[in-house]
Amino acid sequence: MSDSIAAAPIDFKAILEAAPDAVVVHDLNNRVLFWNQAAEALYGWTAQEIQGRPISRVLYLDLAEREKAMAVLTQGGVWRRELRQLDRNGDEYLVQVRQHLQCCVDGLPQAIVSFNTDVTEQRKLADAQERAHHVQSSSILAGGVAHELNNALAPIMLSSAMLKRSVEGEKAQSMVSMIEKCATKGATLISELLAFERGKGGGRDIIRGTQVKRGILRACEELLDESIDLQVNVNEELWEFRGELSEICAVFQHLVQNAREAMPDGGKLSIDVQNHLYDENFENLAPEAKAGAYISFVVSDTGTGIAPEALAHVAEPFYTTKPPTQGFGFGLSNTQATVKGHKGFMLIESRSGVGTTVSIFIPADTDSVVKVEPLEPYRDPKSGDGELVLVADDEMFVRDTIKRTLEDRGYHVLAAQDGTEALAIYASRLKEIDMVVTNVEMPYMDGPALCRALKKLNPDVKILVSSGHKQAERVQAIKSCGVSDFLAKPYTADSLADRVHAILADEPIDS
Repeated sequence: MSDSIAAAPIDFKAILEAAPDAVVVHDLNNRVLFWNQAAEALYGWTAQEIQGRPISRVLYLDLAEREKAMAVLTQGGVWRRELRQLDRNGDEYLVQVRQHLQCCVDGLPQAIVSFNTDVTEQRKLADAQERAHHVQSSSILAGGVAHELNNALAPIMLSSAMLKRSVEGEKAQSMVSMIEKCATKGATLISELLAFERGKGGGRDIIRGTQVKRGILRACEELLDESIDLQVNVNEELWEFRGELSEICAVFQHLVQNAREAMPDGGKLSIDVQNHLYDENFENLAPEAKAGAYISFVVSDTGTGIAPEALAHVAEPFYTTKPPTQGFGFGLSNTQATVKGHKGFMLIESRSGVGTTVSIFIPADTDSVVKVEPLEPYRDPKSGDGELVLVADDEMFVRDTIKRTLEDRGYHVLAAQDGTEALAIYASRLKEIDMVVTNVEMPYMDGPALCRALKKLNPDVKILVSSGHKQAERVQAIKSCGVSDFLAKPYTADSLADRVHAILADEPIDS
């Protein structure tokens, strides 16, 4: 074939040499006859080095693919496939291969011509886009599920407080306490689902090194036993950063729990938290990395490690290598959502049988000055004095439980199942009703529309709005309607009583 190309009036060899794809011609024994410049760049061998050498193991990691190709080519067809191939250094690439059979003048097969295109990065980009779409779809699903769970959980949390006030006996009190604890745990899980939906973008406070260290030690104390050799190193002069402390503590919980599960027979766990001032070279570490001051959280274990094929998926929602009874795969996806919500990023390195290192980088707030205020002493929730409260919620169990909770605290309560009914009741008893408690999502007339209508009837009306959705934008839109306060579901009876009393008494409210 080399002679026929050379003898042609058109210099086909020069054309193939300049082709952007790797062009490889080999005989039926897989010995190289032609190897262009693009092939040199892709595979690492020069044409002189590879000429006449067999390359089956380069072109076909799975030799069964070669047999499939020959079966198609001998029938006069064109064989197309994406194959894993190796370069000179042993690095693996995904290559799109298109092969044709070259025959002699007598029609006998002589050689195979391959046009090979490296599609490794293209496939990675497509996979990343698919994962991003999967995450987006999952976040929408998570938000909807969490909202419905909030409505189901709210009556349980409110009712348990009333039960505790009415039942007697140590056994009964213990059972009610168990209900409260389980409901609180459920509320925490729902909060994580909602945080995943909104990308962890809520309000941000200053977080100090002492708070970080307490959160780490608490997680380790709750989750680790003596089989784990623990080393915790938190910089004594750790820079402050802005964030949500409960979300950061949840990150420690997830990472420590993952490390413990990776070391069932014991091992070493090290947690290192330090200050770093990075220059422009830091930006090569990850697309999200920017030069500046960061706090690094590095968690390393000597556990089983993560298999290479699983490493790219561990931060996806619902992805897990555990049995179905041991979790739903939200730990690292929530961790990543938290980190991104704090304008940081996360890197994961792991080797099977060696261990895993998770590195988190969050921008520092080095200019902040924090005054440490003493904790506010606990006070009993305030009760009412016969004030009339109008409650609007389309969920019957939520509505009835709020009504009973407020009545138990000394209020008189009117109930409406949607915004239109609430507006009609308020219009007929405007001078008697002292306050309105309303849900946001309701049929016919939702919470914001009800608030605007109430304000037209009485600009001074006092309104407490509650919702299972907690996105900052939505909360701000609700508050812009002139409401007195916003209370996120699910909430406790004490929280509800405190807010209602504070609004009626015109007291300042700690949001």
